[in-house]
Amino acid sequence: MEREEILSAIYHCAKCKLCSIASFHPSEEWLPLCPSGEFYGYQAFYAPGKLEIFREILEGELSEPSEGLLKAVYSCTLCGACYEKCKQITSVEIRLPELFEELREEMVKKGWALNVHKDIAKKIKETRNAYGEKYKYEAESTDRNADVLYYIGCTARYRVPEIADAMLQIFDKFGIKYQVMDDEWCCGSVLLRTGQVEEAKELMEHNVEEIKRSGAKTVVFTCPGCLMTFEKNYPDMGVELVHSTQFLTRLKGMKVKKLDMEVAYHDPCHLGRDLGIYEEPRAVLKEVANVKEMKREREQAWCCGSGGGVKSAFDEFALWSAVERIKEAKEAGAEALVSACPFCKRNLREAAEKEGKGMKVYDVVELVNRSLEE
Repeated sequence: MEREEILSAIYHCAKCKLCSIASFHPSEEWLPLCPSGEFYGYQAFYAPGKLEIFREILEGELSEPSEGLLKAVYSCTLCGACYEKCKQITSVEIRLPELFEELREEMVKKGWALNVHKDIAKKIKETRNAYGEKYKYEAESTDRNADVLYYIGCTARYRVPEIADAMLQIFDKFGIKYQVMDDEWCCGSVLLRTGQVEEAKELMEHNVEEIKRSGAKTVVFTCPGCLMTFEKNYPDMGVELVHSTQFLTRLKGMKVKKLDMEVAYHDPCHLGRDLGIYEEPRAVLKEVANVKEMKREREQAWCCGSGGGVKSAFDEFALWSAVERIKEAKEAGAEALVSACPFCKRNLREAAEKEGKGMKVYDVVELVNRSLEE
């Protein structure tokens, strides 16, 4: 975005802070919508405060960063809830997540990046995955000429491999031939979201080349962060990009045995607010479990707390946000919380284990795979 376009957007914000409230009920509790604002409590952590920080940087009023400034800017999960709420209640469309990414890119150029995010960039450069893991997740293509390619992603490979396992098993059960990349590199999402744009370019070029070489027509993602990055930041490769739940809705003759389980569906921010995919995960999940609705859903869903580089930099805050979501699921009468994102699952599961809430956490593809087995 151009400087004048950014400043115009900043000055159009009325600083009303209504973007931080999920619901307006005359007699019911007003539910919060901004995780970092709710957790830290200072104005700088809400969207209007971060816009003011950006303005001061662009207009030369801030010459060096304080610890508080860095925390305010980098504790934002880039969930996009503020943008959706502002769009809903005003005629002004301020693309807030994009502005906050621009803000971080500007700060990185000034050398104002967090060390933990620089370390992730180093790990990716050395190992081509965001976790710096040296081992390889074992997955083999069933047909080198298959039209379907499964892009697994760092988190499903190295932190919640049960999601990748379930997706691959679903392919096998339906007799779907597929490819996996022999040399899959990180999609670059964590670098782009933390302002380290230059560091992501080599990754993107490599993945584009590998996917084109594969000859695949459809690339399936279980990770919304990877899918959103391919949709938003990658050049058009002439292939179809779909989320796992979109792919599952296309399968004909999917005979499943409904599980005796009360679940709540958690909308991943990248999948819902960024890509507008709300119905497919719910349609698939309703086939395999009994779904309870939480108070904050779809465009006004509460973020799990781990996106935008927050999990690595502010884990206490990330887990707090996840606990809040788990509480909401329990209030809805759910015994399990189901998402459609490896990163959401990882953070929600850690929070459930730490807080001892007795809440099980799954990905949609895990339950589909289980229902097919049973």
